Amino acid sequence: MYADLHIHTDFSDGIYSPQEILLRAEKSKLKKIAITDHDNFSGSIEASKILKNSNLSVELIPGVEFSCSNGVEEYHIVGLFINFENQEITNLISMMQIKRLDAIKKIIKFLDSQNINLSLDNVISNAKGSIGRPHIALELIKRGYVKSVNEAFEKFLSNKHIKNIKEPRMSVLEAIETIKKSNGISIWAHPNIKDKKFIETITLFKELGLSGAEVHSPRYGLNRQKELMEICETLNLVISGGSDFHGMHEGIEISSSNAISKNEFESLLKLKKYS
Repeated sequence: MYADLHIHTDFSDGIYSPQEILLRAEKSKLKKIAITDHDNFSGSIEASKILKNSNLSVELIPGVEFSCSNGVEEYHIVGLFINFENQEITNLISMMQIKRLDAIKKIIKFLDSQNINLSLDNVISNAKGSIGRPHIALELIKRGYVKSVNEAFEKFLSNKHIKNIKEPRMSVLEAIETIKKSNGISIWAHPNIKDKKFIETITLFKELGLSGAEVHSPRYGLNRQKELMEICETLNLVISGGSDFHGMHEGIEISSSNAISKNEFESLLKLKKYS
């Protein structure tokens, strides 16, 4: 396979640097990757600078991932081939960063009420790009409350523990329209095909301007991938995919087994040219 178009670095909630991500992609013999950190471009920009001064052959596709909600359900929309200098998406990123910090302050205040005392400045120092709950988890580890990120979420940071104080969400329409304005294409990341309203939802997203959906993913077996592929073909949506690699989930790696084919990538590229 050819391209992994969903990867996270330590500029959001991944644990590896852009340099380490590029080396892993090169080792996996992938031709192209997209770094799709949450609500920021910093990791992708750093990776681009590294590539300019290296002998690595992997090509970087500019990307981002937005967390969205309709008030009840949560959806993730990946933008590919983004123009990072576009003012619309730059403004949206800035707004999301402010809201993310506000959410972190609320979580720290809530934890304090549970006799878990953390310094906001220390939590901020753990974040290189987008701040989120994983950076609180790192501080909980440093303070000796837990031994791992997973344990931090199990004991303190899951939605049931923090009374549903979450990082900010935007509407799916806002994500799709902003990605389009930045000359990118929008992909529904790891859609929940088991949802009874899945066909209704993906049809609605298509009407809102969605470009495609992730079909190739470690979350799906071959039967699910085939089903998703057929739905995308019916709705004239392009096929994307990737590992959604963070570095902390067992069995999920940057590899050709979690990537899309060259033909599938060229379909994405063709759509980009006409967007």
